[in-house]
Amino acid sequence: MEPQEPTLQESTLQESTLQESTRGPLSREQIVRFADAVDDHNPVHVDEAFAQAAGLPSVIAHGPLTVALALDAVVEQIGPARLRSAQARLSAPVFPGDVLNVVPTEKGPEIVLEVRKADGTPVATIALAGDGI
Repeated sequence: MEPQEPTLQESTLQESTLQESTRGPLSREQIVRFADAVDDHNPVHVDEAFAQAAGLPSVIAHGPLTVALALDAVVEQIGPARLRSAQARLSAPVFPGDVLNVVPTEKGPEIVLEVRKADGTPVATIALAGDGI
């Protein structure tokens, strides 16, 4: 019987391989390119005047873009094969110019990423799973 690779949970917690990382600053161009890629041109994401009329200071990034940036930070560190799934909960909008800090934490049996703006405002929580979790 061949030895099995450690699960994401085991390798991250036991070897401390998952480190805090930073993404950004997020650009308007990234938001527009994401809108094009997923064919989601909701004006709150691409029309400054519309976003401001809606009471926002600027356009907002798509939630899945925020999650993708955080997961990119994880995959950069552990590789794509070890990440099996992710469940995200968004909590605040992300605007052009925001810098995101991706902070791994342990909450019970899962690895959880807390995604925060540079000022500490939480914008997303992402639970990660790997083999055997």
